[in-house]
Amino acid sequence: MRRRQFTIEQGLNFGGRVLLLNVGLFVFSFGIILVAKAGLGLGSWDVLHKGLSLHTPLSFGQASQATGLIVILVSLFLGVKPGLATICNMFFVGFWMDMLINNGVIPDAGPLGGLVAQLAWVGAGILVLGLGSGMYIKAGLGAGPRDSFMLALVTRTGWRVAVCRAIIEIMVCIVGWLIGGPVGIATVIVAFGLGPSVELGFKICRVKVERSAKVVAPKVEVVQVG
Repeated sequence: MRRRQFTIEQGLNFGGRVLLLNVGLFVFSFGIILVAKAGLGLGSWDVLHKGLSLHTPLSFGQASQATGLIVILVSLFLGVKPGLATICNMFFVGFWMDMLINNGVIPDAGPLGGLVAQLAWVGAGILVLGLGSGMYIKAGLGAGPRDSFMLALVTRTGWRVAVCRAIIEIMVCIVGWLIGGPVGIATVIVAFGLGPSVELGFKICRVKVERSAKVVAPKVEVVQVG
């Protein structure tokens, strides 16, 4: 009887973590679309996703899903296995992105107040991205696909996490820009503002970050996601 009660409690705990993970992914997706609706450019990975959607039948969200799947497969080849959060991130971020766009939940900022409204959308989007990151990291169910890839690169090269992240972000942004993805002032603001926003999100969600390299890579770098 005691063992049965323990199992039920563990199941409820796991269910709560899965719920928190997926609420966090929705919040994260909301932040991406806030930045997109500002009309001032996108974060680096989303520049690539938008560029792909311009040249394929894929929607913005579906391009994110397809990219995530490819990155998961590459990471697996490099020795990093996907977890539950990796799969959920790959699917649900793109799903919620398309849902938010198709239902017109977030209006374009420009007609509402010009540049002031656009910058407000970008700022709000970055804050929401940080909060979503804190929520889904708090669930403790693993890293997103793009961060699994970064972890694989760190493992294979021995380079610092910051160096690998910068290389990936720059390359992805350049490729996205070359195929028509929107690069603008928001791209720069997101690049510099997301880190502090994620730290704030971690603080709000009471996410504890260990300082050992093995823990920092998969937990902290999940924040750049898309």
